[in-house]
Amino acid sequence: MYRKVGIALTALSCLTLGISTVAIGTASASTSSVITLEGNTGVTFTNNFNPFDSSSFATQLSVRSLVNEPLFEFDTLKANTQYPWLATSYAWANGGRTLTFQLRKGVTWSDGKPFTAADVAYTFDLINRVPAANVWGAPTMAGNATTRGKYTVVLHYAAPEYLNITSIAGSVLIVPQHVWSKIANPATAVVTHPVGTGPYELSSYSSTLVKYKVNPHYWGGKPAASGVDVPAFSTNTAAATALADGQLTWAGNDIANVNQIFVNKNPRTNHTFFAPGSTVTLEFNVTGNGPLSDPAVRQAISAGIDRTALSVKGETGYEKPATSSSALILPNQASYLSPKLKNDLSAHADPAKVASILTADGYVKDANGFYAKNGKEIQFSIEDPTAYSDYYADCQLISNELQAEGIDATVDGVQASQWYSDSASGNFQSIIHWGNGGSSPYVQYQNWLDYTQSAPIGSSANSDYGRYNSPVAQKALTTLATTNPANKAALIKATQTLENLVSTQVPVAPLLYGADWDEYSTAHFTGFVTPQNPYADPSPGDPQLPLILMRLKKA
Repeated sequence: MYRKVGIALTALSCLTLGISTVAIGTASASTSSVITLEGNTGVTFTNNFNPFDSSSFATQLSVRSLVNEPLFEFDTLKANTQYPWLATSYAWANGGRTLTFQLRKGVTWSDGKPFTAADVAYTFDLINRVPAANVWGAPTMAGNATTRGKYTVVLHYAAPEYLNITSIAGSVLIVPQHVWSKIANPATAVVTHPVGTGPYELSSYSSTLVKYKVNPHYWGGKPAASGVDVPAFSTNTAAATALADGQLTWAGNDIANVNQIFVNKNPRTNHTFFAPGSTVTLEFNVTGNGPLSDPAVRQAISAGIDRTALSVKGETGYEKPATSSSALILPNQASYLSPKLKNDLSAHADPAKVASILTADGYVKDANGFYAKNGKEIQFSIEDPTAYSDYYADCQLISNELQAEGIDATVDGVQASQWYSDSASGNFQSIIHWGNGGSSPYVQYQNWLDYTQSAPIGSSANSDYGRYNSPVAQKALTTLATTNPANKAALIKATQTLENLVSTQVPVAPLLYGADWDEYSTAHFTGFVTPQNPYADPSPGDPQLPLILMRLKKA
């Protein structure tokens, strides 16, 4: 199962700050072979390919970028590496408030109409005008985008947005104005015939299999695979069976004993690459007056979690236990870490610390053996899709451990579609959720803490699913987003404000260092991301699908 909300990487302007820009490659000649891709497990297929709808098939399967592409592709594993895509360059001006893109010439939409600056301006104006359509969490513009001729677009912001370059250029997927200007409700419209600039276009839909065929108008040449098939899998186990049987080319889920059931069957062609990509957390809904609104309770819950058990039993050793309450991705982001938060998380549960925190907070164990205050026990549920077998196992491990320590944590197993909906609407008490990842701490912290990108309970949020609202966090996030990345001292200071806040207030409790899951076969295609050539997030999902698919060659 590919589990990633968006991409994340600190990347400065290639024109003004000297970043290395890598030219795209050209795929091999035509082929009759098809790639079978596992986009996500446990998702109910719907005949809806709306890239602005978080409930659509294309969004929940993370295959939007087969059709709709970003302006740039960014390598989340290798800092300061980016690939010109629909845009060939960008430059900041006005202290990070003005962003100008030069667009690629000769690009056409899959319906044959030309791609121009008007399409890019329209896309950004749309997500500015309709916040619910801004599923990527791109910053709000100060007024409309402007164009200069057919191939120059200028975005205007009220504050510097240096660190949001990946959510602007690398996450927002561009749509055609001539199609979307006729759609009344872009965030909820049902789109059955998507039009894009991507290497593939929709071929057929059924509730168990969606097929894509090559876009004959694609600007980047002809991809190696003549099609992409996305079959439905109800569970990780079903996807693992298909992978082991050779029915899948490319998967992105946690498979227990993957070496035994897949790699060792043919080590020459069967491979995995679980690149460290994010911090997995237990995210709390902090609204209301219940126990989870109390930071001390959240601290105690975090202290009561056996992270080693989650790593070994839940994630089969592929994801390592989080070691710092800062929630930074370590060791990747160690240069930002406050020394006092280094290795401050126990690898195992600490019942004595749980008791100490809760006793000091006025809790005592009642006749049921649970901590309670004023007659109210600490009781909460952890919601997770049953199809996400590893995370679901983690939920059960956390519940069992906390129950034994006097905290009544239960597991609420749901379908994946409901979990996505509940996460966005805030209709949960706690959830296990992956982080946004990347090399910049800002991207994960913004996703967890940015209340300005959240929404009232019941409305769809793009970040801060737990509705944590802190002026201190907002100020530090603003400082990070508005500071020129060349000023590393200022970035570290603002980051340490955020890591100390997460450590003491615990809106999210760090659990694991999450892997970018990737299992693939080179029996028919080569050129996938490898440890030796980490040119992109290796998982089969947005927005890196066009980048990887156009790197593949016929074996």
